[in-house]
Amino acid sequence: MSVENLGFTELIKLTYQKNYNGNNFPSIITPKTSNRFNLSTFCETITNKKQWLESLLHSSGALLLRGFPVKTASDFNQVVEAFGYEELPYVGGAAPRTNVIGRVFTANESPPDQIIPFHHEMAQV
Repeated sequence: MSVENLGFTELIKLTYQKNYNGNNFPSIITPKTSNRFNLSTFCETITNKKQWLESLLHSSGALLLRGFPVKTASDFNQVVEAFGYEELPYVGGAAPRTNVIGRVFTANESPPDQIIPFHHEMAQV
């Protein structure tokens, strides 16, 4: 994948990444240190480069977006919305969750003394 596809970002390599068939797992995208941008620019870029991001996701298996200007639940909701995916509501899950804003929910509101066994999110629905 060409790093120029996103302009203000770059693909980076960290020691914990694995390489499978020439693809790093996960692919890590971070802002170029020389560029300054805001949440609006980040969201616009996601929307405009969605096809490239999806291609990178399919080739690597996972994307890690690190170091972007996402500070609040509202910011995170804007990023999620920028991808333009259909919403899949949380229905029938065993964990109590509360809607924070938009598509952002708490992870789990069970008491801290409760053990959460290894699981796959949403595998039960």
